[in-house]
Amino acid sequence: MSTQPPTEPDRPLLDSGADTDSAYLEKLGYKQELNRTLGLFSAFGVQFTSIAIASGIFTTLIVGFGFFGPASFWSFLVGGGLQVFTVGLAVAQLVSAYPLAGGVYQITGRITGKPWLAWQTGWWLLIAHTVAVTTVAVSIAPFVAGWFGVTFEDNTDALPWALGLIVLGTVINIAGVKVAAVLNNIGVVAEVLCVVALVAVLLIVKHPTQPLSFLSESGGTTTDGNWFVPFLLAMILPAYAISSFDATGNASEETKDAARKAPMASVMANVSSYVVGIFMVALIMLAIQDLPAVMESTTPVKLILDTAVGTAFANIFEAVAIVALFAALVMLQLTGIRVLWSQARDGQIPAASWLRKVSAQRIPINATLTIFAISVVFALWSSLLSVLAAMTALAWGMAYGVVVVVGFYGLIKRKLPSHPWHYGIVSPVIFILAIAWSVVLCALLIYSDPTHVGLGMLLVIASGAVIYMLIPKSRRGKSIDTQAGHL
Repeated sequence: MSTQPPTEPDRPLLDSGADTDSAYLEKLGYKQELNRTLGLFSAFGVQFTSIAIASGIFTTLIVGFGFFGPASFWSFLVGGGLQVFTVGLAVAQLVSAYPLAGGVYQITGRITGKPWLAWQTGWWLLIAHTVAVTTVAVSIAPFVAGWFGVTFEDNTDALPWALGLIVLGTVINIAGVKVAAVLNNIGVVAEVLCVVALVAVLLIVKHPTQPLSFLSESGGTTTDGNWFVPFLLAMILPAYAISSFDATGNASEETKDAARKAPMASVMANVSSYVVGIFMVALIMLAIQDLPAVMESTTPVKLILDTAVGTAFANIFEAVAIVALFAALVMLQLTGIRVLWSQARDGQIPAASWLRKVSAQRIPINATLTIFAISVVFALWSSLLSVLAAMTALAWGMAYGVVVVVGFYGLIKRKLPSHPWHYGIVSPVIFILAIAWSVVLCALLIYSDPTHVGLGMLLVIASGAVIYMLIPKSRRGKSIDTQAGHL
């Protein structure tokens, strides 16, 4: 793809590596404050672990069953493809152009020059990551407690365990990116083990298997043959299972040769998660023995595995999946912290000078503690887990919807700086499809629960506007360039 003179400074013509990364940061008005220690595998792991496809399907496949039964496989196939090959690819290209902590916040602000819009998208992603941390903690708390022989009688029993998991994840992030990277790599291994074990067992262990035509069974979710709306609503499933497309972007200032490796790692993680998800969902659906029981179960995947291959394997799979989900919790918190820290570094948040502080271990310590506190507040509403999950998906969907619109504008107006990761003449088509899918996805999420999800997102936007107005006038709305490095 030919590149016209960009509005942002080009990257220095140096050898790939830390020197190039630091020099580019300096041209943007920043200095290297975080540890740049992540290689391609670890950068891949940040996104792959945040997605947590195997363990995520273990807890979210119930969404597909609820809307469209086993036929939700086709919704996953179509919706997941649209997610990964439009929005995922578009965001990866933009991360290559702007490999900066803050991801979507930085990209939106630098292309449009409108800090208020950039701040809102960053706020949505901050909420999405923080709520996702709480959602994961609450969802795995019953399983972790069960390992210690503790069972919950109601939702309030989960709160101490969820808080304990959030505290542990925060301690790991405070310990440093190297420690988090180790857990991240463990999470990758756990995810791979989940995938290999599940696929191998369902293919090798002899058990009654449904015919392929079973994948068209709606499980009683359709009436009078009207399948189109349930099919569309079930496409919310891949929005839950495959998201956080700029996780590697948020860790760009801790990634070596970030303009190349961050987007490459992102695409690798997204595509591999999608392909793995297709096989997993199909095999799980075809292993169903008692469809009415599965449709009524609150843990359908565990029930399917119990009846198909036995409780021993189901319990082992559950344990490995929980480890992978905890690693996802840590990575989601880490990327949310980087969004907040990036806003603080630019002065675009109240108490910016305090929030941008970096510890001796080069960790955004105060931003970490703030994200922890917000997660604890959300945990108090753990009984609204399904609403929180939908809110997370909508906040991600809207933020990515804005950034692909902005990115398309930057692409056709040739405002993007030179970037090594792009798709040539196909790039505009990818961005147009990403915009269309983002609109459809956000509409589906709001339609699924207008009162809680739609009004909840309006509350997020309104609260973001209030917080933005609390930024001192001397800093509020200033361009990113004029704020960088001058607080």
